[in-house]
Amino acid sequence: MVKDMMRQVSYMEVSNMRKVLIFIRLVIFFTIMFFGIIILGKIFTPKWKNGTLSQADGQDYTINGYYELPKNSIDVLFLGDSSIFKGVSPMEIYEQTGITSYNYSVSSARIYLLYYILEDAYKYQKPKVIMIDPLTLFYTEKEVEPERRKSFDYMKFGKTKYEMINDDFFEFDLKEKLSYYFPLFRYHSRWNEINMFNVKRTFGSYHSITKGYIMSTKINPRYTGFNYMNPSNKKVVMKDYTKKYLDMFVKFCKDNDIDLVFLGIPDTRAWGYEQNEELKKLVNEYNVKYLDLNNDSYGLDFTTDTEDKGMHLNLKGAIKVTNEVTKYLKNNYNFKDHRNDNEYQKWNEDLIKYNKLKVARLKELDYKIENKIYDVKKKTTTTKNIKNKH
Repeated sequence: MVKDMMRQVSYMEVSNMRKVLIFIRLVIFFTIMFFGIIILGKIFTPKWKNGTLSQADGQDYTINGYYELPKNSIDVLFLGDSSIFKGVSPMEIYEQTGITSYNYSVSSARIYLLYYILEDAYKYQKPKVIMIDPLTLFYTEKEVEPERRKSFDYMKFGKTKYEMINDDFFEFDLKEKLSYYFPLFRYHSRWNEINMFNVKRTFGSYHSITKGYIMSTKINPRYTGFNYMNPSNKKVVMKDYTKKYLDMFVKFCKDNDIDLVFLGIPDTRAWGYEQNEELKKLVNEYNVKYLDLNNDSYGLDFTTDTEDKGMHLNLKGAIKVTNEVTKYLKNNYNFKDHRNDNEYQKWNEDLIKYNKLKVARLKELDYKIENKIYDVKKKTTTTKNIKNKH
């Protein structure tokens, strides 16, 4: 009987051991599967090109390049859409003043997306000034999915991304939410497009010598200057949800002692006298600042300084706009000059590389201007495409 009891105990021990081993194997299997889905999702996610000059023009470089910055090393943060990332060059500011900044802008970004970008960005940097493109306040339609993905896909997962995905404003169903948590579910059909370049880029360095600025050497002249700022009878509409997220954005800045400055980048397509007047009211209402560059006071020339008839600036235009931004920051704030700080020597190394690149690109632009070689697009744009241009 004792032997039978011992056999029974031994059998139970073996049975329990088997269950433990099965459980461990299942845990290992699902852990490997989970991380496999995460890793493959990173590889399969599109790189979302914002320019055509180099792979560093991708949206993945803009966002991941920000995450690679040394913590709390940025004085000024630029937020907005394509008008900003093609209109402001942080390295120009650094060269003249030693002020560090980063251009964390996303194509077609609306204020509700920028609010979450700001909340996430502030975990890694503590800028004293944020300059935001006011154009983001006057979009009358929500962005299309590919534009939204540019904001979501490369943001690190955490509390902010979780809140963004579950914000009722976006009206995501369960399938859509899962695709934002696990991008592989959305992009698995790209399997035949993936190669070693995608793998190397996904796990390589995203260090940005331009600090998020997208350099353009395209040119397509506009010959009517700043006439888009003349008064007209157009009506300006600000959506209720825009006002809600603007309230949240301003409150976040004030709660964290951040100076908020609206930065009016020249944009002949989406900006005008009416938007400008409405913005002035908001500036007074929220007691924030406004640097308006939609004027001819600083030498901007739409015949040489734009890549697409005034919708976006090329390198020449960006330098002129950035010079005005630099003057504004220098005259209104007392930032430390980091150019001689040992901790910022990487910026000085990047500046050398940036200037070499800039000289080459300016030569290319000058050649195009001298020989009237213009980057004229074929007229295949629809009304819907125009609205989603940025």
